[in-house]
Amino acid sequence: MARKKVYIVADGMVTSLGAGTWTNVEAVRAGKTGVALHSGLVEDETGNDLPVMCGLVGDFKGDIDGMTRTESLAVAAVSEAAGKVSRHDGAAERRKALIFSSTKGNIGILDAAPENTAALPEEVFLDCSAKRIGRHFGYHPEDVFTVSNACISGVSSIVVAKRMIEYGRYDEVTVVGVDTISRFIASGFASFRSLSASLCRPYDASRDGLNLGEAAAAVILSDCADGASAPVVVSGGSVSDDANHISGPSRTGDGLYFAMRDAMEDAGVTAEDISFVNLHGTATVYNDEMESKAVGLAGLSDKPVQSLKPYIGHTLGASGVVETVFCIRQLLLGEVWGTPGFASLGVPVPLSVSSMTRQVRMRHCIKTASGFGGCNAAIVLSLPEYARDMEEKPLPGFRKLKDVKMCGAGDFHSFIREKYKALGLNDMKFYKMDDMSKLGYIASHLLLDGLSFSPEDMAVILQNRSASLDSDLKHLRNITEGPGASPAVFVYTLPNVASGEISIRHKIKGDNTFFISSSYDKEGMEEYARMVLASSKAKYCIVGWLEYLGGEYDADFELIEKI
Repeated sequence: MARKKVYIVADGMVTSLGAGTWTNVEAVRAGKTGVALHSGLVEDETGNDLPVMCGLVGDFKGDIDGMTRTESLAVAAVSEAAGKVSRHDGAAERRKALIFSSTKGNIGILDAAPENTAALPEEVFLDCSAKRIGRHFGYHPEDVFTVSNACISGVSSIVVAKRMIEYGRYDEVTVVGVDTISRFIASGFASFRSLSASLCRPYDASRDGLNLGEAAAAVILSDCADGASAPVVVSGGSVSDDANHISGPSRTGDGLYFAMRDAMEDAGVTAEDISFVNLHGTATVYNDEMESKAVGLAGLSDKPVQSLKPYIGHTLGASGVVETVFCIRQLLLGEVWGTPGFASLGVPVPLSVSSMTRQVRMRHCIKTASGFGGCNAAIVLSLPEYARDMEEKPLPGFRKLKDVKMCGAGDFHSFIREKYKALGLNDMKFYKMDDMSKLGYIASHLLLDGLSFSPEDMAVILQNRSASLDSDLKHLRNITEGPGASPAVFVYTLPNVASGEISIRHKIKGDNTFFISSSYDKEGMEEYARMVLASSKAKYCIVGWLEYLGGEYDADFELIEKI
C-alpha cells in the first residue's frame, strides 16, 4: 500500500522584513535585509552598550491582550496560514494538532532570576505558551505539542508533524516556530564570540560570525491538498546527532550527512533529483565548514546551495519554519535566491554558492538545520507532480528491555556524585555538565550498561516540563549580577543539550528529539518512538522524562527495542 502523502497547504510569517509571506518574499527578491545595528542587548566588561547586528521585528501591531509579544507574533503567523486554507464539508471532523517550536519562548520577560523557582511566572514555561496559542485557535490541550531542539526545532517539528500524519494520529498539523531576541540570548551568543559586527557572509572566506534575528512562521501540514492553491509535499524527513561536541559541529560532517541521506531515502529521491539545497548557513567558521563536508558526502556539491540568514538573521527556533516557507516559494517560482555578501568560497569542500538569483528547473529541494547538542535535521520538499509514491511502513511493535527511575529533592550534588562514583567512570567532563545533563548521563549509563549497538541503531526521545530553566536562571544571574555571560553556562540553556551529552558519551547518532510538556506523556512518547523506529534506521530507543529545577529532580527512562 502506498504511503500517505503529507502536504504543506498554507503558510504565514512575521520577520524583520515585515508581516506576511508575500511581503517577505518580495523583500528578499528585491535584495533587502532586515538586519541592522541595535542597542540594549549586549554590554562590555565595563557595562557599556555594544550595538549588535540583528534582525528585529519593528512596529508590530498585533499584540493580543493576555499574551506576550512572543506569543502574539506566533498567533499572527498562524492566523495568516489559517486564513489561506479553504475549509470543506467534514473539516470539523478532521483530527488537528498544533506543534509549537521555540528555543527560549518568553525567557526575555525575566529581568532577574527569582530566589525561589516557585516564583517563576508561568509564561516562561514553554508548554504554557503553546497551550495559550492552542486555546486561541480552539485546539484541545492534549493536541498541542512543544518541541525545543535548539536551532533545528523548526525543521524537527515539521518532521514530527509529518510522521504524526503519515501514521494516522492526525489529519492536519499546524507547526508554528517563534523566537524573539533579548539580552538573555544576545549576551549568550556574544560570550561565544560568534556575533559578526557586520552583515553575516555565509560560506565566504571573510565570514566572521552570525547575525541573530527574531521571527514567527507557521505552516499547515495536511493529508490532502484539497483547496490549496499551491501545495508542496514534505516527502522526506530525518533527525540525527553528531555525537561529537555540545557546542561545536562534527569535524567530518557525518551527522548532518546522515540526516540528509535518510531524508532523501525517505522521499525516494537521489542527489540527481535535488534542485537546490537550503542550508543552515550561520556564517560561523566551523558550522559552514561542517556543512560543506556534509553536502559533499551527500553528493550534492554541484547543486545550487544557499543560506538566507543575511536577509533576516538567525531566527533560532523559528528559522527552520521561516526558511521552509522560503524554500516552498522558490520551488514554486523556479528560482534560487542569492546569498548576500558571498564573494569567495571559504569552506574546505566545494559548494555552488552565489550572491545572485539563479533560475532553476524545480523538482525537489532539501532544507537542513544544525544546532547545539550536535543535533541535525533535514527535510525534502517536492512539487506534487514529482513526489514519489512510497511504500507504507507499518508501525512496529516494541519490547521494553530495561528502565531506570531516579527522583527526589534536596542535596542533589551529593546524590549524583555518589551515583557517578558507583559507576566507576573516569570522565572529567561530567563535572562540567549542568545538573540536568548529569542526571541524564547517569540514567543513560544505567540503562545502556552491557548493550552493544552501532551509532545509528539508537534514538533518544525525551520530554520534560521546565526545558532548561535551571541553567537559564544561572545564565540570567551571570548577566544581571555578575560576572557576565559564560559559554560554559549558556550552552546548557537548551534542554536537548542533555540529549547531546547522552549521545556523545554513548556515540549515538540516531534521532534526538526533545519535547516539552507539563507532565510526562509516557504513552504518547512511546507512540512517537514507534514512529521513529518505523521511519529511521534505529533498532533501539531511549524514551524518557528528564526534569531538573531548583534541586528537584526526576528521571524516568526506558530502553525499548523494535520487534
